[in-house]
Amino acid sequence: MTITGGRFCVFCGKPPDGKTKEHVVPYWLLEMTGDPARVVPFGINYAKGKKPIEYSWSNFVAPACDDCNNTYSKMEGRIKPIVEALGRREALPVLAYIELLDWLDKVRIGVWLLQHQIEKHPIEITPNFHIDTRIGKKDRMLSVYAFNGQSKGINLFGADSLIFNEMPSCFGLRANDTLLLNVSADFFCSKGCGLPFPDTMTLQIGGPDDGRLMLQDFRYPTAVSSPVTRLKLYKPVVWLYQPIKLPSLDPTFQGGFVGHTNAFDSRTAALTLEGNDRLGALFRQDPNGVRIYRKPSDMIEFNEVTGDDCAMQKDIAASVYDCQIRLFKAVNRRWIDRNRKNRLEKDLRQLKLDNAAEMARLFRSGALERSRRNEEAGAK
Repeated sequence: MTITGGRFCVFCGKPPDGKTKEHVVPYWLLEMTGDPARVVPFGINYAKGKKPIEYSWSNFVAPACDDCNNTYSKMEGRIKPIVEALGRREALPVLAYIELLDWLDKVRIGVWLLQHQIEKHPIEITPNFHIDTRIGKKDRMLSVYAFNGQSKGINLFGADSLIFNEMPSCFGLRANDTLLLNVSADFFCSKGCGLPFPDTMTLQIGGPDDGRLMLQDFRYPTAVSSPVTRLKLYKPVVWLYQPIKLPSLDPTFQGGFVGHTNAFDSRTAALTLEGNDRLGALFRQDPNGVRIYRKPSDMIEFNEVTGDDCAMQKDIAASVYDCQIRLFKAVNRRWIDRNRKNRLEKDLRQLKLDNAAEMARLFRSGALERSRRNEEAGAK
């Protein structure tokens, strides 16, 4: 199924130049994990009594400009050997993990844009950004989980929630025996990584700055914290944070910020990636503290996870929805347009929280895990 209605390029947001179709979950990954033509559920049609939407992975495509698609195909060429190396449990350099974080930004936002078009949600969202204007623009995190004896297949976790429909900041991607849990949000880890951060972020609703965040009361931490954030995750084999030093002021990015966006001082130079004045270093969360990787060539190896620290896929999947709830609650809201502050708006917010909590509960109970396994087995 392709985007219908107002057609736009998933990369640049403009009317597509050409008739290229972009697999937002790349075709090489579909081939690596099974039959690309297998049919699986892709979200819910809320307009028809929560009826599942089903079609094949190979048809999970969006319009794209020829030039945009060609540009990003180069990224896919670099990412494929990285994902293969993760499957072999190999050490990778810092630069490879940064490219992986960029790619996860691409996949996450591509999935969001496409699912927003094909699902009939209780509330419509007009995208303020596309892939081009979202890669590497916000603080981000990656936790890598490795399984033994996992069946071949691919799953998206979190992309089916109502919170993700409004706020595509957290999802999980399982490819065979590797699961990547990815978070990207405004100033999500800056405080813990020792970089300046706003103490208050308020979403403006209505008025000339509708959809923008008001940043207020910048703080200046004097040390890196451990743990970096308060996220409660199962222990992964690799757990990385990367703060992004400067927010996007690109005029094509219609979201963005209002208020003080901060000038970073020389003290933060020791917390940034060598040779780059915008990207933070990689901060690795380990049981004994936080290690900072500034050199792109530094190698990052897998940690060993044993005993009680091991977690099942269903529980890790549930934690994706837990993360979504925490991120959603972290943003305050200010109604400039008082007419929009009504009971329906409050009910919709609570509906999104309840929906994510229910998805987490269903995964922990094993109900959704069994359903996903059956879908994969039935499609072979």
